[in-house]
Amino acid sequence: MKMLLLLLLCLTVAFSSVKVGEKAPTFVLLDERDRRVDFGKFIDRPTIIYFTHNACHYCTQIIAFLKRVHSRYGEKVRILTINVMARDSRLIKAYKRAFDLPFPMFAGNDPRLIRAYGINFVPVIVFIDKEGIVRRVVEHYILEEELEESVKLIMGGG
Repeated sequence: MKMLLLLLLCLTVAFSSVKVGEKAPTFVLLDERDRRVDFGKFIDRPTIIYFTHNACHYCTQIIAFLKRVHSRYGEKVRILTINVMARDSRLIKAYKRAFDLPFPMFAGNDPRLIRAYGINFVPVIVFIDKEGIVRRVVEHYILEEELEESVKLIMGGG
């Protein structure tokens, strides 16, 4: 049993997590209208990809921070959200309505996506520069000051 758990842990580490300094992997996912969209086409400027789901309390707190980033930087920083519980638009619509979410959200219940980004829990926040290179990955709650530092990093200021 211990060997099996160790093997599973090693496989998870071997196949998991986007790497800082590498291109962000992109996928075709369903949007809030159940249209298949390659979210990579949205990574055309400094981008934050925010992995969340409907039952994450910490995630709802971070939304307020992201909204402030959006107010402060406007279209200079793209914010994309991915709901890892959603298989279609139903949970996306509920999430966007509940939190007045102004950002695009995609249905992210896709094993390939979850494996590529190493999503074992949420929140996970991926900071990508204008070239599509991952500059930082935060796999936990983030303070607003740390979020701001990460935004400056992907904008070329840090």
